[in-house]
Amino acid sequence: MGIFFSILSEGITCLFYGIVITAFIMATLYFILSSLSKGTVRSIPFFITGPILALLLIVNMTLLVGAFTVKSETESMRLWLTQRLDGIHGTADLQSSQQVGDMLNEQFPLSGCFLNLFDMSGHSIEELPQAFYEVINDEMSSMIWSRLLWAFGFIIAAMLVALYFDKGEGNRSNGKSQMGTKRVRTNSHKNFDDF
Repeated sequence: MGIFFSILSEGITCLFYGIVITAFIMATLYFILSSLSKGTVRSIPFFITGPILALLLIVNMTLLVGAFTVKSETESMRLWLTQRLDGIHGTADLQSSQQVGDMLNEQFPLSGCFLNLFDMSGHSIEELPQAFYEVINDEMSSMIWSRLLWAFGFIIAAMLVALYFDKGEGNRSNGKSQMGTKRVRTNSHKNFDDF
């Protein structure tokens, strides 16, 4: 029960910071797009892509904050494992490394949201703390870069969609205004002939 509440508490914290980061990104994008073209932020595509982008960014930023949190705990994990495995000798196999990983996830519940399967076969028990430290660090670094790249891709795609449809709307508006101008000129010409 304590693990559940710990995960819930840390998950809510990650979600909160994910929403804050997303709000900052969305505000920045709104400022950039409104600077490029005021019509963009008033167009229908903007109101469609905006909420979708915000939802995708919230998910990505929440996972990003979670990965940063786990990465910041890796040194504590290494020290905790060193203390727990002190005096134990031998070579780790799949079963023993999985048991150590499960103990680690119980002590640091948020890491269990990212890492569940562990295979440190071939390492000595004395090497396991450092092995876990390196593996978790590498996995979290990969997760961080993956989330950043996905978020960047979503932002670029949303901006291109908004600007593309805004350009189309602008061309149609120009066409309508030109047709209106021609009609006005034609009507005024006919009125002149009546005299």
